[in-house]
Amino acid sequence: MRASLIRLLNHYQIDPKKYHEILTQAWVLAVRYFMSQTQQASNADDFIDQHQQLLDSKIMLTHYSNEVLFSDQARLQFVEPDLQWIPAV
Repeated sequence: MRASLIRLLNHYQIDPKKYHEILTQAWVLAVRYFMSQTQQASNADDFIDQHQQLLDSKIMLTHYSNEVLFSDQARLQFVEPDLQWIPAV
């Protein structure tokens, strides 16, 4: 995922410093968890309809403090949540 996102940033000439490791990995973990909880979604729209909370841009702030989530370290490497764990599949 990291490599693909960095290629996308490079393609659109966006500063690669915009990449954020925690947000990327935590988002993948969250989507994977909700996929395991989905009864049957025939497409992405159905999936999102069943899991509207994924549209909340502040969802990761329930798991990470501002200090951790917006730190320089968070952009470079995954750090475990400091407020609430992200459920595993």
